[in-house]
Amino acid sequence: MSAGSRRPIGLGRAATFWLTAGGLGLMRPAPGTWGSLPPAALVCLMLGFGAPMWSTVLALVTLCLVSTWACIRWGDDGERCFGAKDASSIVIDEVAGGAVAAMPLAFIDGAGWIESVVLSGLSFLLFRAFDIRKPGPIRLMQRWRGGLGVVADDLAAGSLAGVVIMVFTPQLLALAASVAAAISGTPAT
Repeated sequence: MSAGSRRPIGLGRAATFWLTAGGLGLMRPAPGTWGSLPPAALVCLMLGFGAPMWSTVLALVTLCLVSTWACIRWGDDGERCFGAKDASSIVIDEVAGGAVAAMPLAFIDGAGWIESVVLSGLSFLLFRAFDIRKPGPIRLMQRWRGGLGVVADDLAAGSLAGVVIMVFTPQLLALAASVAAAISGTPAT
């Protein structure tokens, strides 16, 4: 996989906006990391403000579906115009995968701001680790043609990160509570 051109040649404004996640894919260094931030920020804000579970789930599912649609819709054109398979400037796939990774956090009730930052940060880091490493068959998905090949590996990496979060939720909550207690200067419960 090559990085390709930073700016697309011959790609319309709407497609460029969507594929670069509003321009995040044009930021350097590490455009994939920039593109992974919106879902983590969204879940952090929703948890921190105490949004109802259903609204957090709805927001993350919508973000994932719209991002996946945009990637499949314009992925072929994006690869051609950026000049690379899964070009580094195409980051809407990271938005979709990050939303999947953050989904288990929507089911956590009563998280304060510090816990929200810690949990969404862990979701972000796990997703980035699995997206970069692409363990097992995830790497093979990237070989699929077109927009589906661009987004499939990210959805799989997000799913894997989400499973890790679900399995280790009690430990992650304890870690988040410890960090919150250390910052506030109160003993952890």
